Amino acid sequence: MLKTADMLDSRQRQAIDFINSGEDSLIAADVGTGKTVISMTAIAATPGTRWLVLAPRMVALLTWAKEAQEWEHLQHLKVALAIGSEKQRLAAVESDADIVVMNYENLSWLMRAFPKPRRGKPETLPFDGLICDEIDKLRNVSSNRFKDFRNRIGMFSRRIGLTGTVLPKELTDIWGQVYMVDGGQTFGRSFYRWRDKFFYPTDFNRYQWAPFPGTKEKIVDGVSDLMFRLEAEGLPDVAFMDAEILPMGARQGFYYRQMDSKHMTVEIPRDDATGYIVTAENAAVAQGKLQQITAGFLYVEEQGKNKPIWFDSARQEWVADMLHSQRLRERQKLIFYHFDAEFEFLKKLLPGARHLGRGQSDAQNLAIVDAWNRGELGELLLHPESAGHGLNLQKSGCEDILFTTQPWTGGMMRQVTGRLARRGALTDCVYVHTSAAADTVDERVMQAWKERLYLLDEFLYAIPEKAV
Repeated sequence: MLKTADMLDSRQRQAIDFINSGEDSLIAADVGTGKTVISMTAIAATPGTRWLVLAPRMVALLTWAKEAQEWEHLQHLKVALAIGSEKQRLAAVESDADIVVMNYENLSWLMRAFPKPRRGKPETLPFDGLICDEIDKLRNVSSNRFKDFRNRIGMFSRRIGLTGTVLPKELTDIWGQVYMVDGGQTFGRSFYRWRDKFFYPTDFNRYQWAPFPGTKEKIVDGVSDLMFRLEAEGLPDVAFMDAEILPMGARQGFYYRQMDSKHMTVEIPRDDATGYIVTAENAAVAQGKLQQITAGFLYVEEQGKNKPIWFDSARQEWVADMLHSQRLRERQKLIFYHFDAEFEFLKKLLPGARHLGRGQSDAQNLAIVDAWNRGELGELLLHPESAGHGLNLQKSGCEDILFTTQPWTGGMMRQVTGRLARRGALTDCVYVHTSAAADTVDERVMQAWKERLYLLDEFLYAIPEKAV
């Protein structure tokens, strides 16, 4: 049965009115509050306009491609997917569709296929409006994606940004997202001048920046007219269970101390007595290798490929014990892995488990999501980067998420839990299960995502509520 427009609640309707009341808008909506149907309903209220939607690939395939089919008042909208081969992408862009949905990875291709015209010539991009779903994908101002697109956004008569995590990592993340909506009207056209005005470096290399006193309040004041805050109501609670603290084995601890030293080098014995040498080029790379060690392995290079060498099984044993525990054994479980080596371990532990991405076709991914939501799959394996945004996985009734390795950012944690804690969920609470090796980088990671979640919530709560 099709959903009807009268099923939209009052705050969703206010968000739609806010979008249609001005040129630019940034919708900061909690995960699971219906950003897609809100923006599609706004589009439906402006007939004769043609929209480009940028979204993560999985969101484009599994949410935007299907949303109009589920709502009675959106049935007339034609949606085309600019995903796949160049021929398929070009056909979608040049079609008569009202909405063309493209994944962010193809944005640079679009800029090449429809180059910026010379001065005085008409714009070549065949769109009136722009929607950036999960607009934090454009927060990195030094990325080619941002640089390719920043000088083209002026050709869109209306621009809408959608996000559930406007500050996925830090306060400076806001600049690129706001620029992509208003073209620099709020914070200016130079990220670096803006950063120098409101932040100061905390390290010699100017990699880390902290806000001056009052910066957050000035940023909130700057975006208050542009941003609509849509807070979730009636969604399942999210319960972060106490992390299981795992002891490190002697060999694991020895490797950890070697990598955590000033040399940042580990030597792993091998049969021919030469040993594998694993070295981190810098502190940032060392952090990732320390996470490998706490997971129980290290990647070594062999014949030009990364090969995992396992030397401790505590993390694997914890995962196995959790999956076969009385609570989880007979229940559906979303399992998020970080390293490919963890994925391979999970496939051996759960030979019947399905996964999203990793070389599967779009049709296979669609079928797996449908099967999951029908309750036909016991476990689903996902990577946060490829499947942490926008997917509707709540219809199954699943209420348990398990991480093999925790993510660094609060934004990613919010997005991941939002796969289940969203509208239409059949549970009252989502439980998140994690583990950490004692006195290691794992505990710093856990502290980091908790602090970033707090920063995100504190910022969003400061946005004044609007009555449209």
